[in-house]
Amino acid sequence: MRHFLPVLVGCSIIVSLVRADNNAKATLKGHSDTVDAVAFSPDGKSLATGGSDDTILLWDLSTNKVSRTLKGHEDSVLGVAFSPNGKWLASASADETIRIWDLTTGKTVRTLKAHSDSVNAVAFSPEGKRLASASDDNTIIVWNLENGKQLATLKGHDDSVNSVVFSPDGKSLASGASDNMVRLWDAESFQSTYTLKGHSDAVNSVRFSPDGKLLASGGSDGMVFIWDLDSKKEKKSFAAHKDSVNALAFVSDSNRLVTAGNDSLARLWEADLGEEIATFAGHSDWINELAISPDGKTLATASDDETVKLWDLKVEEKK
Repeated sequence: MRHFLPVLVGCSIIVSLVRADNNAKATLKGHSDTVDAVAFSPDGKSLATGGSDDTILLWDLSTNKVSRTLKGHEDSVLGVAFSPNGKWLASASADETIRIWDLTTGKTVRTLKAHSDSVNAVAFSPEGKRLASASDDNTIIVWNLENGKQLATLKGHDDSVNSVVFSPDGKSLASGASDNMVRLWDAESFQSTYTLKGHSDAVNSVRFSPDGKLLASGGSDGMVFIWDLDSKKEKKSFAAHKDSVNALAFVSDSNRLVTAGNDSLARLWEADLGEEIATFAGHSDWINELAISPDGKTLATASDDETVKLWDLKVEEKK
């Protein structure tokens, strides 16, 4: 059943939709332990998930069934990312390695080893020739995928790096870490360009807006910060979850933002205003990661309850 919770804001009413479990488009069950990572393929037809069962599952979204299981990691799979051309998948693991998988054969084509602790996240550059990895060893490594060699090791954070992402134009990197800091890096010189301070606890997720003008960060303080990258200042901040914000992402071609946290909820926001549009309820445990389909219509959430849920992001407009 769909519940409408009117929230009075000034003279207008924002309609917040709390969606119960039976409003999820699908619940995907296949992992035997917590699901820590999720990503859509560039064509939106497939989903990759990684879990604490040390496996990666590839899902055919026309049937919502597992099409392939990728095995090779020796510990939890904490991050997954498709290459821009959809031919490769990168995975990050607590076994301190990154694997590059050929999605035609399902085989590992390269294993990248340089981190000295768990690898928490991976991100392809827009042109697909570089990969960035973030680790509990407090560093980010940028890799040349043509030869598997390191281009640079980025040092500056004083604690585990939990999230890393390339800007849409590929010229910058953003990272979030357990030192409560967000850092921006030049993706060619590999120098730290500036630090954004606002969170009072670990920064778990950072994402650029589709136009690259804003950066969103979510932290264990339950806060979301929206940063204006021209002024390098906070544009907006708001309490998004009662507990930690574990993941966030902008909806394609908009300034709408989805967040997810330890309260087992995902929420859709007008990022510029910090106004909630919808709440997605149905998981029975923490949501660790989320992904939004390329067309912006579907949300995928990965949870400690060992499931992935798919949600319709088409919601009623503000009234």
